[in-house]
Amino acid sequence: MGGRIHLKVITPEGTALEENADYIRIPTPEGSVGILADHAPMLCAVGEGKLKCRSEEGERLIYVSGGVASVENNEVTVLTEEAQIGE
Repeated sequence: MGGRIHLKVITPEGTALEENADYIRIPTPEGSVGILADHAPMLCAVGEGKLKCRSEEGERLIYVSGGVASVENNEVTVLTEEAQIGE
């Protein structure tokens, strides 16, 4: 435990966010999925809502409009039509 996860949020316009995190919460149509370092490989649908990214620098909320997420080898890639970075 205590490892880092590389998060990349990509929209049709390009990369909306790219950073390292300790914890990521992805909204899905069925609820939220929490991701920590060394999570098993996974592919899931992303629901409309707030993606949470927590690191030593604090917490970020990113509104996503749905899409797909891939988790593999401490890399999380979220493909979405729209992403708005919040506080």
